[in-house]
Amino acid sequence: LDDFSSQFSKMYMETLRRRHGTSRVNANNVYQEVIQDKDHIHMNATKWVSLTEFVQYLGKQGLVVVDETERGWYVTYIERDATKLAR
Repeated sequence: LDDFSSQFSKMYMETLRRRHGTSRVNANNVYQEVIQDKDHIHMNATKWVSLTEFVQYLGKQGLVVVDETERGWYVTYIERDATKLAR
């Protein structure tokens, strides 16, 4: 369970970072991109019951900025790479 959770989290964060950078984006849109990969980890194999729970976890870990709107949950990737921050 922990291994699948870790893999899913890495896939989600990698997709968010590569495709959206530090732009604010709907969390469900990123999830839809993740599950398009035929080798993706199913969320029901992870410790998170819902995408909402997973997104809140990412926010508590300080990996993304999370905000809830009437249109759903939005996430913004927090860049940690010093070389990219210096640009």
